[in-house]
Amino acid sequence: MKMNKKVLALLSTGHAITDITQGAIPMMLTFLQPAFVLSQLQVGIVMLAFNLSSSVIQPIFGIFSDRFRAAWLVPLGCLLAGLGMAFTGYSPNYMILLIAALVSGLGVAAYHPEGSKFARFASGSRKASGMALFSVGGNIGFAAGPVLASFLFGLAGLRGSIGFLGLNGAMALLLWIYLSNIMGTQPGISGSAPGNREQSSARTGNLNIGKVIVPVILLVLVVTMRSWVHFGMVTFLPQYFVHYLQRSEVYAATLTSVFLFAGAFGTIVGGPAADRWGFKNVIIGSTAMLLPLLFLFVRIGGIWTTVIVALAGFLIVSTFAVTVVFGQELLPNNVGLASGLMLGFAVGMGGVGTTLLGWVADQWGLPAAFQVMIIFPVIGLLLALFLPGQKELARNQESRTIN
Repeated sequence: MKMNKKVLALLSTGHAITDITQGAIPMMLTFLQPAFVLSQLQVGIVMLAFNLSSSVIQPIFGIFSDRFRAAWLVPLGCLLAGLGMAFTGYSPNYMILLIAALVSGLGVAAYHPEGSKFARFASGSRKASGMALFSVGGNIGFAAGPVLASFLFGLAGLRGSIGFLGLNGAMALLLWIYLSNIMGTQPGISGSAPGNREQSSARTGNLNIGKVIVPVILLVLVVTMRSWVHFGMVTFLPQYFVHYLQRSEVYAATLTSVFLFAGAFGTIVGGPAADRWGFKNVIIGSTAMLLPLLFLFVRIGGIWTTVIVALAGFLIVSTFAVTVVFGQELLPNNVGLASGLMLGFAVGMGGVGTTLLGWVADQWGLPAAFQVMIIFPVIGLLLALFLPGQKELARNQESRTIN
């Protein structure tokens, strides 16, 4: 089956517009904090509300996606993400701001499992490459979010947040118009049909549950460790250069952008690499190469700092699409659930690692946070060694077919 690049491009663009809100909300809170006279705790609660609704509950949307025909979640999710973000600038009080953040997060959570499911269908036989095209949209959107928020604020102050509704509304309309094309990529035997669900349940029941559940748990933990590093870099890299090394905010923001956009490029490379060399090999290779970069980060300076930041961003995010497809291969009868676990729950758990690193920074300083950070990929690398390889995945798929 050939890759449907038009549908993938549409879904990837929708992914970018939806995930712009994820990158924009920290910057919007920077503008909202003085306007509402918010404490750091209140800012943290808004971010927690957004992360809970956008990431941690994604598996619930994934289960819904597996059980019902829910392609309409693709345009609806994109619209809700922008609607909630638009209302942040119009919130009359803190409670409404919290609700707006929750609504925006729900839109993000709704888009990902269904969008990634149809991206898988549109990928044909090159699943990791197709998922890379879908994922890079989200990476670019996340990186562009702060820039767009600053631009809209510069145009109209807090009221400029209405621009998110215009952008996301237009994208949602486009996704709705072409929804039949998106749905047309689904194989003839629908995974949401009642008879097929019964067959899926029967096949799953005949499998050794250890061959499914244990690898899924391992993969979730590997993605969690990766997320701890990713969120740790995004959160503390600017603080390290501004507050510890006394560099300018522009320099710190530029380095953060280099990190994020290098990650988007890594996504494009990681998918095809996994199609060629296997999911497990790419995960192990990228994680192993990340270790010396984190070790050197606080020990060298100059132009090499930019090189290390770029390479680290490339390697960390290069496995983003790979782990999503890996999860879908492990749970082929529950693609939505697998997508929700990898795109939502495991990634959303990055906030836990950020909290831990923040405590380390408070106790021993910002350099210590980066030194402790190296522990996470070490754990991820050790766990990845126990993931099934391509041959084992193929044998498991054959057993499903026979059963």
